[in-house]
Amino acid sequence: MSRTTLALIVSSLLLGGASISRAQSVRGGIIPTQTARRQGLERAWVAQVEIDRSRGRVAYVNLHDGLLLVQTDQAALNVLDAETRRTLWVAHMGRPGQPSSKPTASDKFVAATNGSRLYLFERATGRALWERHMSSVPSAGPALGADRVYVPLVTGIVASYRLPAPNDEETPLEKMFKDTALNYQGKGMSDASPIVTPNGVLFGTSGGNVYMCGLDEMRALWRFKTHEAISAPLFYRPPLVLAASRDGYVYALREMRGDARWQFSAGNPVSESPVAIGDAVFAISETGGMFRLNAQTGEQEWYAPGIFKFLSASPTKLYTADASGRLLILDARSGARLGMLPTEYLPLKVFNAETDRIYLGTTSGMFQCLREQELVEPFIHGQAVKAAEGEGGEASEEKETTETPEKPAADPNDPFAAPAAN
Repeated sequence: MSRTTLALIVSSLLLGGASISRAQSVRGGIIPTQTARRQGLERAWVAQVEIDRSRGRVAYVNLHDGLLLVQTDQAALNVLDAETRRTLWVAHMGRPGQPSSKPTASDKFVAATNGSRLYLFERATGRALWERHMSSVPSAGPALGADRVYVPLVTGIVASYRLPAPNDEETPLEKMFKDTALNYQGKGMSDASPIVTPNGVLFGTSGGNVYMCGLDEMRALWRFKTHEAISAPLFYRPPLVLAASRDGYVYALREMRGDARWQFSAGNPVSESPVAIGDAVFAISETGGMFRLNAQTGEQEWYAPGIFKFLSASPTKLYTADASGRLLILDARSGARLGMLPTEYLPLKVFNAETDRIYLGTTSGMFQCLREQELVEPFIHGQAVKAAEGEGGEASEEKETTETPEKPAADPNDPFAAPAAN
């Protein structure tokens, strides 16, 4: 055997070993630094949440208001700072093995469920504030407003409970009924958490309806009817509410009126939440493929095939996943494919419409955050929206010129009937 042949064999073995090592690293859950850098990304952090890896698994993970909320099937809720990976607190609630739903957060509270019980924690400390027994198990996660928490149940009811308030702000009547749920019974069950806005609480149902109810009385202000079930979460970007239906349409609804500014046909059912980023709306059909739409008119600007999930977006790029779980990087303006990461063995891909950060995890509780190399500080999408509103843009203009919808008349056979106390 010649020296040249021997050298080629050794080189092949070394390269093969390196490829196997890289594959094992990704399969083990951690994306190698060099693999990420080839796509212009840095690994910002890696963290392991509290979990018994021999028995427990991550049931739900949610990014909300700067927190990474990880709930396990062992009745543990891990709350991490999404930018620094620091574990802020861990809470144990209910019984292991009970069904749960996606946890959520506000500036003061964190809410989660276990079985038919709803738990409320203080955001800053993790201190348990109260728990409530609900009339049924949740069909989706809770949503927090300024004064109330809203939970959709499998019976089709959306139940609302009053949040803690300083005692001197409670009237005697409020103290008497603060533990009583206000309910709204819509047509169909909600498959996704409600959306709470300054003007009301919104939710879609399996009956193809989008409802907006008043924040304090759970009485319907309007209802918008589609032709099939709404299984995707709603998306709120004032003054519009984006709703995707299994009838194949994405609807841009005016929040204060409940009518459609525009609608777009994707040609197939839409079960992923549409996302508004900047001047665009991104929608994904159930059969795969992402549309970029003009946020004002709903007109199609481009289509990228093979996309099944939105993960996050930077000012110039979109981070998505294909059918096999690979991370695909797209040019935000053209839809052209720019790169790919082998993330098939990272089944937990967190939806992030708040910032540019990419969050990936395993069911055994290992999470990692990726970012673009230039974006040391997170790019916050909501800041652009707030700036536009403050400058008297379309959002604020429409709110000023739109009247609050009238409440529907009470009718026992009308889906907009008065709420029932539980």
